[in-house]
Amino acid sequence: MLLVVAALVALSGCKRTATDAARAVRAYDDELVRAFRMSDSSRVPEVATRQEADRVLVLVDLKASNRLVLDSTLERFEVLSARAAPDGKTAEVDTAERWRYFDRPLDPGRTAGAVILSEMRMRYALVREGGRWKVADVTTLGNEILSGRPRQAADSSREAGSPR
Repeated sequence: MLLVVAALVALSGCKRTATDAARAVRAYDDELVRAFRMSDSSRVPEVATRQEADRVLVLVDLKASNRLVLDSTLERFEVLSARAAPDGKTAEVDTAERWRYFDRPLDPGRTAGAVILSEMRMRYALVREGGRWKVADVTTLGNEILSGRPRQAADSSREAGSPR
């Protein structure tokens, strides 16, 4: 009987850990929206490892150096699965997300980029750092552009894009 109780406690702990990891992913996505919209990635290290935060910093700085702001909205966020390692030190979260985004120029008179609506399937790898979950790596598993088409500077007829 004691083994059954211990197993149930362990299972509930794993489920809670996975749920906490999924919440950390949502916090990361929310912080991405803020970082790109404000051209300020200073709070990203609160939700991401140093390597991931540095990656975001480069992307935010790239937009800022082109006098653009990525204006994005996370319209739908669904956790498809959340798994924590038995030791509770790492986790993986798969999501389905719908993003609406466009490049908003900072200079008056410049035209905003096309509004893109994209359905994405994402996989987030998380680690425990400083007593909390942080996103360590992000993989795009699928990206279907539902409307709008991003334009590349060199050739406006090419199609590509992602809010990340």
